[in-house]
Amino acid sequence: MKEFLSLNSFSVRLLLGFMVLIGLTTLSAGVPAYWLTRSQLERQAWSQVASAQVATQSLLAAEQERLNDQLVLFSERPTLQQLTRSQTADELQLYLQDFQNQSGLDILLLCTVDGALLAGNNGFTRCPAAESEGVALLDGRPTILARQVVMDQQSERPLGTAVAGRWLENGLLQYLSAATGTRQSIVQVDGRRLSSNFTTTGTMAPVTAVSSLPTAPDNGQVLSLGSDVYYTAYMPLTDGTGQTTLISEVALQVNDLVTTGNQAFTIMAISTLTVAFLGFLVSFWFVRQVNAPLQKLTATAEKISQGNLVAAIPLFSSPVEIRTLAAALHRSQASMLSALQEKSEVGERLNALVQSLVEGVVTYDAEGKVTFWSEGAHGILGWTPAEAEGRHVNELFPLSEDGARDFLDFMPHASQKKQIEVLTQSGKKVVLAMTDSQLIPPGSDTVQVALVFRDVTEEVAVRRLRSYFLANISHEFRTPLSTLIASLELLLAEQENYTLDEVRQLLRPSHVSLLNLQTLIDNLLESSSIEAGQFALRFRAFHIHEAIENGINIARPLLERRNQTLSLAESPHLPEIEGDPARLTQVMVNLIINASKYSPIGQPIELQLAQRNEKLFVAVGDRGPGIPQAERGNLFRSFVRLGSGDQEQYGIGLGLYVVKTIIESHGGQVGISDRPRGGSLFWFEIPFRQKDGV
Repeated sequence: MKEFLSLNSFSVRLLLGFMVLIGLTTLSAGVPAYWLTRSQLERQAWSQVASAQVATQSLLAAEQERLNDQLVLFSERPTLQQLTRSQTADELQLYLQDFQNQSGLDILLLCTVDGALLAGNNGFTRCPAAESEGVALLDGRPTILARQVVMDQQSERPLGTAVAGRWLENGLLQYLSAATGTRQSIVQVDGRRLSSNFTTTGTMAPVTAVSSLPTAPDNGQVLSLGSDVYYTAYMPLTDGTGQTTLISEVALQVNDLVTTGNQAFTIMAISTLTVAFLGFLVSFWFVRQVNAPLQKLTATAEKISQGNLVAAIPLFSSPVEIRTLAAALHRSQASMLSALQEKSEVGERLNALVQSLVEGVVTYDAEGKVTFWSEGAHGILGWTPAEAEGRHVNELFPLSEDGARDFLDFMPHASQKKQIEVLTQSGKKVVLAMTDSQLIPPGSDTVQVALVFRDVTEEVAVRRLRSYFLANISHEFRTPLSTLIASLELLLAEQENYTLDEVRQLLRPSHVSLLNLQTLIDNLLESSSIEAGQFALRFRAFHIHEAIENGINIARPLLERRNQTLSLAESPHLPEIEGDPARLTQVMVNLIINASKYSPIGQPIELQLAQRNEKLFVAVGDRGPGIPQAERGNLFRSFVRLGSGDQEQYGIGLGLYVVKTIIESHGGQVGISDRPRGGSLFWFEIPFRQKDGV
């Protein structure tokens, strides 16, 4: 079922095709009917809005005409002219009020020729401006105003101006609503409603210019006030000068239209979904019936792709296309099994050959992902084939030195050899000699790279050691021999002119040079015997002072030359030890000479002797620059030389290596520690009595 409902499956695509066809068929009938019905209702509603707008305009014009007629009748009354000429204010006021009540006017004023108020103030303190005629905003209230000059029938001169008006508010708006069947509002040009008979008040969008006002139903607006929806149209209202002062808003409530449209849409949606659901059920059944044979063949093909090459392929009698496909799969399965059998035999032989190689064999694709990892590569770098395959070669061949470049940046060109130092899985540095070539694996159309490499770390180390040894040993022999030859040449050439003290001064450097040469030769011989496995000790009981005194005597010329004194601090009553006096003398010579070389000229060298837990503790302290913590781990290895001091020092790095070997052969240990006032303390501990069998 999961495969059946997959978006990429033939079944789903066929089912989606049926559903799209059913949906289009249903919508092609329902949507046009819904659209035509709704459009017709909307056109009828907008037509009604347009009719109401025309009727409103006519009613307002009729009201303006009625005001004008009433003012003409009012201004021609003899009583008004008589009261105006006599300027009897109280009687004139009563007369205007009586006429206003009889005519149903909201405003009736009598003004002088120059605009002063005579009577009928109605809360006004002054007469409206001369241009305030037609629709105007009077004291913040919308008004329909009419003006008429009152002429004296006797003298034919003007007695004043009569002003009449109706408020464009609830009463008049209710009349307009009843006559047009719409809601009415008077709106300022900034969008604020001044008066309205809407049941819910609100603020419409501001209107910025008369020229932009909508004047036709097609340009109307849809207005929502609370839960009510209105189709609205707007009409400019002008004053006596033709300037737009206010806006008439005509609104038709279309809640029934919206409800009807929503119901029609709901009915259409429900019917469409119902038809689509029924069509889906029928289509689903039909597709399952048609696709069932293909599903069985697909399941069998999936088993074959997962490695079950002998999976049974079902046979079908109909339809003919499925029967032909099943037969073709049977023939392909038989051919594939035969070909795989042949390739498997060849592959097994090749794989056995590659895996038997000591060298590492690795292949990777264009993205740098490893596709093959031999057992030889496993033995060299520590990564198993399961761990290595699929990972990037830069991860499996990390360079030993940090930098911005990766392993692939140092790869050799095709058919060339190159040595690269990398880290194994455990972090060990190894040097690999490698070559690469490009190949296209069977069944693939992409080029891959094959690497063949072997571990040449020891070979490189031997070459480096040989070069280092030859470079340093020649220098170490040449320096004392040059000093000795120079001193002897001076003695032979000028021996009759030198005094005995001058001869001693010339012989002292020669003596020191011979001492250094002897120490170097002794260390070389000891190192050679250690490497050859012929190093041996001759144990006997003796006191450690014997080895210390012999070492001091041998190193004394060097101490005198550098003006260095040697002090001894020891614990009393030290017992004898069992050991090789000659070897321990060599240890003392190496430690004292080492301290002398790396101590400033004139600084003392200190010896310490003590008994600690049945062991003899011997230490030689100097005032040199000290040994960095990072260098102490390799300090006692062969061919490692101290590189600090107050002057250039020479050596081949065998002295401390010989010291460590001799002390460990005595069952002891060596070490180094810092001194409180600067310098280093080289020490060793050996037991007083050797264990049996040492």
